[in-house]
Amino acid sequence: MPKRTPWQIQRAVLFALFVRELKTRVGGRWLGGFWLLFEPLVHVVLLMMLVTFLRRISAPGIDVPVFLITGLMPFFIFKDLSVRLMDAIDSNRGLFNYRQVKPIDALATRALLEVTLRSLVYLVVLGVLGWLGFHVIPVRPLELIGVSLVLVLLGASLGLLFAVGTDDFPKARVFIRMLFGMPLYLGSGVIFSVHRLPPDAQAWLLWNPVLHLIELSRACFFPSYRTLQGVSLSYPAGLAVVFGFFGMALYRVRRDRLLTVA
Repeated sequence: MPKRTPWQIQRAVLFALFVRELKTRVGGRWLGGFWLLFEPLVHVVLLMMLVTFLRRISAPGIDVPVFLITGLMPFFIFKDLSVRLMDAIDSNRGLFNYRQVKPIDALATRALLEVTLRSLVYLVVLGVLGWLGFHVIPVRPLELIGVSLVLVLLGASLGLLFAVGTDDFPKARVFIRMLFGMPLYLGSGVIFSVHRLPPDAQAWLLWNPVLHLIELSRACFFPSYRTLQGVSLSYPAGLAVVFGFFGMALYRVRRDRLLTVA
């Protein structure tokens, strides 16, 4: 039997971890996968009822369901990467007894799984909205790909930093989850237009990189959409590089400690 190359071994490790993460993520039953699709649809329906009642979105050429889903799904992708990667090392720590499996493998596999699942859900929901008659084809698809790539890199870099940085302080993850819940949800303009807020409030919200990415994502779908003044792709992209650098540096320093099986 021919000896396997390092790449073949690495590929087998990543595939096995991916299957393991997938079974854990969906609970091994079809109901888990169904909820991944049902969750954003429930959000859209409930928020449509709320928005229609409050009449917060009335700009011409902007469909409320598409407006909501182009905010919800990017936010879910970012949140899942940032928060779920924190537990990737602890969830797979028992596998580190095998010398082929490293903590970075667990982190990369979970990141790949989250992006894959949420992207598929995003496409399915857009397909459903398109079938219902809404315009869901982005007017600037290449720009949307670039924005989405920065979103993934930002979420993954933060997830890496949180996973390694909180390894000795697991209780800090509770605070991070709280911060990435309702405060970030409301501060990212997911369910409302930030253009309606006072200038002082807009200036504070512009410190949030997710707001930039959601604004740019929506602009890729609606030709009449004007992003908030001050929004740019360079700000979240720069933060993704900085967080990624510190995350990898911290991982390199602590990689032997991360291999310790509790």
